[in-house]
Amino acid sequence: MRWASLNPITGVLGKQKAAHLLRRATMGPRLQDITAFSLLDVDAAIAQLIQPQTPPNFPVDPNTGTTWIAPNLPDPMQMVDVWSGYTKSWWLETMRSSGPNLTERMVWFYHTHIPIILSRVSWCPQLAIDYLRLLRTHALGNYKDLVKAICIDNAMLIHLDGHLNVKGAPQENFGREFLELFTVGKGPEVSLGNYTHFTEQDVKALTKVLTGWTYDTTFQTLDPVTGIPCGKVKSGDGVLASQHDVSAKQFSSAFGGNTIVTAGASNGTCPISSVPSELSSVVDMVFNSVHTARHICRRLYRQFVYFDISAEIETDIIIPLANALLANNYDLIDVLSTLLKSEHFYDLDTLPTQDNNMGAIIKSPVEIIIGTMRLFDVQVPSATTQLSQHYELFDQLQTQLDLQGLALFEPVDVAGYDPYFQVPVYHRYWISANYLANRYKFAELLVNGFTSPAGATIQLDVLSVVQGNASTPSDPDLLVQEIVEWLLPLTIDTARLTYFKDSLLLNNNSLNWSAEWAAFQGSGNDAVVRVQLEKLFIGMMQTPEYQLF
Repeated sequence: MRWASLNPITGVLGKQKAAHLLRRATMGPRLQDITAFSLLDVDAAIAQLIQPQTPPNFPVDPNTGTTWIAPNLPDPMQMVDVWSGYTKSWWLETMRSSGPNLTERMVWFYHTHIPIILSRVSWCPQLAIDYLRLLRTHALGNYKDLVKAICIDNAMLIHLDGHLNVKGAPQENFGREFLELFTVGKGPEVSLGNYTHFTEQDVKALTKVLTGWTYDTTFQTLDPVTGIPCGKVKSGDGVLASQHDVSAKQFSSAFGGNTIVTAGASNGTCPISSVPSELSSVVDMVFNSVHTARHICRRLYRQFVYFDISAEIETDIIIPLANALLANNYDLIDVLSTLLKSEHFYDLDTLPTQDNNMGAIIKSPVEIIIGTMRLFDVQVPSATTQLSQHYELFDQLQTQLDLQGLALFEPVDVAGYDPYFQVPVYHRYWISANYLANRYKFAELLVNGFTSPAGATIQLDVLSVVQGNASTPSDPDLLVQEIVEWLLPLTIDTARLTYFKDSLLLNNNSLNWSAEWAAFQGSGNDAVVRVQLEKLFIGMMQTPEYQLF
């Protein structure tokens, strides 16, 4: 048996494989989801994960109770910066409340792969909302279509200075990131500024293709496919593209020496319709490169499987997936399905000593906070009847993300957040002395409960969780085993189980758990069992194992 196999697994998933799939393919499993998926085979599980999802409602103004993202809104640019916080809260709630579906994970993936920085567009929050709508619309669709649409997305045009790119004064930021991040990737450097997959000549040529666009905050220009507002071609008369470079765009041998010519060019200008047509041509050209398919497959692999891509992984996993992606013209479903069904994804193609996929990725703060809340279905103030408290609570959660090293929607680099691309550290960026301490503090806050200044309360009620999900809560051995299965991604040894039971649940064997549980059942006095369960949950959520998924 080869180490890296894309062969699909067989039989029902069982709880461990179901939990692994849901941890990686959603924003975190709920206990009931693990149970339900454990009874499915992998084909049925993936079929459920890729079901179309109803888009979330637009955010709502806590002062008026009406949406603040709507075509008839009187000048959204008058909104103040506080809406940035509301935008992030809305997105976090969308993650928290989503079902067992791949869509929200793909939105997160695309945000880490094709990011914008919220603060650059905070003066007009619809820009950020439309960006997330665009990612969600294409989440399980065609990657090529997404990249074409993101090139003229209002927020992206601002983020990468695309609106400043005009003939005679090229702004190369967008063209460079289009090649390096969105499509072919660099490949090895062969000379200063020139790489195997693209050269400086290609950056300059692509920059010319991208000239003449600007953002449209009237939101009257709509993407003809999605209906989402997008950028527009600069024009002085509504007929000619006044700022588009109509000179021939000569690409290097990396793209076959291809030349793109502006249709209808005359007297230094061209019809407006020629500009999106030229964009389509360059997108087709770049996506014909096998390097584009391999680049996106490597990014998918690092998101869903593991960060280290060995020569064997490249040969046996990345290249076959990339060939399939190219053959399907960048439709993602088949590639994602193949990867998530594979023996490799579930560590069933490895020797026991070589396991490095399941329980091997350090959780991001989103997985720690939102994932934990999802796992135990922790409730939050209603987004309809308690909107002010809802926003305030999620503002508190944003602070917790910050304390754990994630400034949501504010990556410090145009390439995104360091743990998703910085070689060779990758996910280890999530761990420092301070970040780890704050992960541990969050476990205590969640179990003990915390209340915002306005009275919004959130708490993981461990006793209710045990009562609702444990098969035999009076049996300490079985109870600890089940909680381990809920919380930890891998099987642990007997000594570790004994430690959790004796030191945490039984208070160093000073308690007779079965008797204490029976006393609680008889009297309703939960003081003893609740204290010990809280101690157990906090202790387990502060283990190294819980930081992994």
